[in-house]
Amino acid sequence: MRRSINLKLDTYTYLLLGFLVVILLLFTITRPTMLWKLESWQSMAMQMPEYGVMTLGVMLCFIAGCIDVSFVALGDLASIFGVMFIIKMTADNASTGNVVLAIIGGILIALATGIVGGLINGNLITRLGIPPILATLATQMVYRGLAIALTRGDAVTGLPPLYSEIGHKYLFGFLPVPMLVFIIVFLFCAFLLNYTTFGKKLYMIGSNPKATRFSAINNTRIINTTFVINGMIGVIGALLMVSTYNSAKADYGSSYIMRCILILVLAGVLPTGGVGKISNVLISIIIIQIISSCVNMFSQLNTYYSSLFSSVLLLVTLMLTSRLLGEGKIQRLRKKKDIPKPEN
Repeated sequence: MRRSINLKLDTYTYLLLGFLVVILLLFTITRPTMLWKLESWQSMAMQMPEYGVMTLGVMLCFIAGCIDVSFVALGDLASIFGVMFIIKMTADNASTGNVVLAIIGGILIALATGIVGGLINGNLITRLGIPPILATLATQMVYRGLAIALTRGDAVTGLPPLYSEIGHKYLFGFLPVPMLVFIIVFLFCAFLLNYTTFGKKLYMIGSNPKATRFSAINNTRIINTTFVINGMIGVIGALLMVSTYNSAKADYGSSYIMRCILILVLAGVLPTGGVGKISNVLISIIIIQIISSCVNMFSQLNTYYSSLFSSVLLLVTLMLTSRLLGEGKIQRLRKKKDIPKPEN
């Protein structure tokens, strides 16, 4: 059975790579001079890390069989706390050393907020038994409401120029700093899922939470830890947005919720849990970024068409992945229980 599952995932990886090649060929034919410019790829590398980082955190929740829709609101709230601290500590022409300390302090405050928010989400699900979608939908409204109350709906500005350099600086002349952050988070998540007992337990809980309760696995602790990690990773994505816009606001990245879910569904990581490869998620992030950037290259198309295209793509991928993974489950059950194949 394990071989069949791996084969299914490997086959799906090839399908994703094939889809990526088709997308590249399509836009190479229609926009050859714009797609293959170095500036175009650098722009993609600047945009992708914000929602790419957030997607990696949500992926952990999906594998555990949970869905989180509060990660953007929590990230915005945490970044507002951090930005307010940085602005307050650098208000009186602070020296470079003090600015650096203030930035570090603001980042730590934001991460601490992400930890607290993640614990709240996790305990609502594990201790009170609230379904993940309902629990995180409620906390999303709470986090966003707090952020709006703190800022009155306005952007929090006045960050020192040193912080904005994070979102606009290139290393070695070609690698954006946000992309380096994304690579670090990606490697961390890949190590967590593939080389730790925590990752193995996460897949087991997503596959069969009832069985893991009888296997000396603490489901509550694993799920709470997952939401804490997701909260911190979501905050990192929000801090990258702050460095890009040089401000913090309650509704930054609100469209990233659907985009992250689209990426995960396209990658074959469904909220039912227990299945998903981080390599597929990486390929899906690249696919969505290329589609988004290339659609924007068509000046005659309204920007709202990009949102429409993403919605249609989400619906289609949901249908295809559900059918593909569903057929795989039926075949495995038939093999195990000798269920006869239905006649046409």
